[in-house]
Amino acid sequence: MKSIINSTIKLLFRNAGFWFFMIITPILSTLILKVEQTNLSSYELDGSAAASQVVEVDSADEKVAYYSGKGRYVIKVYDASGSELSEYLLSKMAESGAFLVCRVKASGMTGEELAERIKLDAEKDRMGAALFLGKDFDAEAAAGTVKDGIKVFILSEDERKTLMNGELTMILGQIRRAAQGGGDILIALRSMNDNLPKKTVETLADKDEVSLTNEQVDHRTLIGYAFAIMTLGFVFTGVFIAHTAINEKKDMVLTRIRLTRLSNVQYFTAKFISGAIVSAMQTAIMAGCSFLIPKEKLGIDRLSFILMIFLLGLIFCSLSLLLGILFDNVMSANIAAFTLWSLSAMLAGMYFPLDSTTDTIKTISYLMPQKWFLRITEYLMTGDGKGYIMILGVTAAYMVIILSLGSVGIKFRNNE
Repeated sequence: MKSIINSTIKLLFRNAGFWFFMIITPILSTLILKVEQTNLSSYELDGSAAASQVVEVDSADEKVAYYSGKGRYVIKVYDASGSELSEYLLSKMAESGAFLVCRVKASGMTGEELAERIKLDAEKDRMGAALFLGKDFDAEAAAGTVKDGIKVFILSEDERKTLMNGELTMILGQIRRAAQGGGDILIALRSMNDNLPKKTVETLADKDEVSLTNEQVDHRTLIGYAFAIMTLGFVFTGVFIAHTAINEKKDMVLTRIRLTRLSNVQYFTAKFISGAIVSAMQTAIMAGCSFLIPKEKLGIDRLSFILMIFLLGLIFCSLSLLLGILFDNVMSANIAAFTLWSLSAMLAGMYFPLDSTTDTIKTISYLMPQKWFLRITEYLMTGDGKGYIMILGVTAAYMVIILSLGSVGIKFRNNE
């Protein structure tokens, strides 16, 4: 076995394509992880909080399409008033449960800036409507003659715009009636609300569901992209090992090896160990590159990240080796490896979430190793120790399957 491993490694070192994937993929993954960008994925908001609170948006440029409305009508609000009455208006709309209210504090926004923002929102964002609350909002709402204090911009053909208009009319009517009493408007409004039936919201969630902050969602998305690039490298380095096995059979080297009474299991194990060595080398390069990335950008412990890279590489390097042995053809092995990489990454949800897909797609997704590694990443981000148990269990399960199919595949190819 030792001589097979040595000869395999020597042949790989002479292959320029092997060195290309060995070096380039860690560098590309590092560049992806260093990207300074937010809103990389859809943000999932807690059900009860989103139904009762206004979502604060940091800047006008931030897209509200990245916030999951969970069926609610999304409204982006440019709040130039910043008063208690504007806070009351937006809170009441959010409490209704029908709207997802995202507020941008825009105290110095001019009419020209507002017009430009609405144009950009209509073209590049996704929402039901946009509201502008001006500095005259309090006086106009109390007088019941709203003109410039509030402006409504309908940005979709959603029929729930009628519901939004009705909700706005009702809340503004409450403010006008409270102002007619002559006392403190907010005290009168609270008195009105005290007489209304109380609503209790209970959120039922899966016990295995992991709750991440928006920043952690961005980190997880970047790690998913890095996994996708590293997987490409591992798959093709595994294919190069498969090429050695295919050529050894074609050149009758495998026949001479079998005369030494080396079993199929031992032969495949030798190739598997070669793959493990190559995966360790590629992981070492990625580990060196990872020190160019601040720990807070990774979102998880650096050693845990490196461990996941190595185990993911072990799985995919072995999978591509298995495919090469089964197809017994260099070109077929290359095509199968690329298909394995592209389909598995897509079905695992590494490029876009699969929450809205069919149950069949979701079931297939759980057959992909990357899906489990993304889930493990979520556990590690939240400090859940069962992520380490899961990563070892998932890796062991895939290794048992690959080793078993590999030894059987060699027998099948040799017509035994």
